[in-house]
Amino acid sequence: MAGQQAPELREQLRQRLSDELGGVAQLVSVERSSDKSVKGVAVCSGRILSFVLDAEQERLRTLPMFELLQRRFA
Repeated sequence: MAGQQAPELREQLRQRLSDELGGVAQLVSVERSSDKSVKGVAVCSGRILSFVLDAEQERLRTLPMFELLQRRFA
């Protein structure tokens, strides 16, 4: 993923997050770090989460930041 253009990288990240989290993911921000990782914020299945993709190991780590809850009133 190192030499990819921004739209291609964003689409691959979106697809990978969707596959791993089991829902449609939307990227809010994406930033390349000097240590060859990519990090950002995404929304998926009612959750706002941060993510880091280690480019060398192709390892994706996510950290939930906020979960949107839906209340149902009878």
